[in-house]
Amino acid sequence: MTRNEKTATTPRAFALLFLILTGFGAGSTESTLAQDRRFQKLGVNLDAWAESQIGFWRRVYTEFNQGDYLVHDSINLAHLYRVEKSAALAGAARRSLSSQLSLVAKGKGPVLRDGLKASEIPLFEAMEANEDRRAYGFASSLSRIRIQTGLKDRLGGAFIAAKPYLKRMRQILEEEGVPGELVWIPFVESAFNEEARSKTGAVGIWQFMSATAMRDLRVTRSIDERYDPLKSTRAAARFLRKNFNGLGNWGLAVMAYHHGPGLVKKAVKSAGSSDPVRVLRTFKDPNFQFASRNYLFEVLAMCDAASDPASLPGGSLDGVLPEFITVSFPVKTKVKDLLQRYRLKEMDTRLLNPHFRSAIWTNEDPIPAHYPVRLAGITLEEFRRLEYPQ
Repeated sequence: MTRNEKTATTPRAFALLFLILTGFGAGSTESTLAQDRRFQKLGVNLDAWAESQIGFWRRVYTEFNQGDYLVHDSINLAHLYRVEKSAALAGAARRSLSSQLSLVAKGKGPVLRDGLKASEIPLFEAMEANEDRRAYGFASSLSRIRIQTGLKDRLGGAFIAAKPYLKRMRQILEEEGVPGELVWIPFVESAFNEEARSKTGAVGIWQFMSATAMRDLRVTRSIDERYDPLKSTRAAARFLRKNFNGLGNWGLAVMAYHHGPGLVKKAVKSAGSSDPVRVLRTFKDPNFQFASRNYLFEVLAMCDAASDPASLPGGSLDGVLPEFITVSFPVKTKVKDLLQRYRLKEMDTRLLNPHFRSAIWTNEDPIPAHYPVRLAGITLEEFRRLEYPQ
């Protein structure tokens, strides 16, 4: 929140006016109030500011590509100043905007459209016609002006990769008592890249660190279940559920997924509230910077985008994995022997067992005895006939 923002005396009326003016509302009180409630299942009650933050991220996901550089205010994301086509142009625009905002702030009296230069009117519009010059002074700081690339094209590949898994992932979350909407967290974490590995060593679509993963997942040289969308979803669900049990709110549990429950508990105590939006508005801490403040909004924006599949880069979300059985063997088994014995396609076997690492596929390491393997192209009856001939 900028320092000059006023607390509305009628917050719902203000929220309604904001939504209509910015295009987030559906044009009627009834539909807008329904929109206000759409994340209540997650314990998140939106106000106009939160709506604008979510709206920004939805545009990042569904409107702009990686070649688009959005120059915007880092506190109020509704203040989108420019969209440039290169990092160099965006950097120059950021510096120029800082100077222009500073000049507007030094003027006399309220900021009025009629008194502005033609080059300053886009700033006035981006600042939502704010007439308080102090707001322009605060916004002029280079630390406030940020550059964000679009992600629509990146998410196009993510949706294609995710389609076979999404239905089962949602089921797994719900089996563990977690809202199915949180299936969209991996799109924020990793753009659903199964092979994703961060600089800090977090792996897979859910970006598990090895220490956290090993509570529920097998992590070895030859088998790393962090790479398996289904097994890692089960582990993520249990981690989210644990966060919820400690925090009592799914929005806070999502925030804790990103930055740990300790800092979120500190934020709740500081804000004197377990309302995620209030916490995000008010909590200040050196360890709670832009990524932490926006993580929940990014997840909610993905939920919003997914509610309208036509707006997504990949269109329909329908997709299924190949029909498969899950079997194990009483002794160590080389994958090459397994494929030959049951005449299986390696491509399908790789798809179903992404947690098998290179050492298994090169036959350097065997599949451990009694370890479950997913196989497609063979029925359970056929497997039994081959494994236990009469």
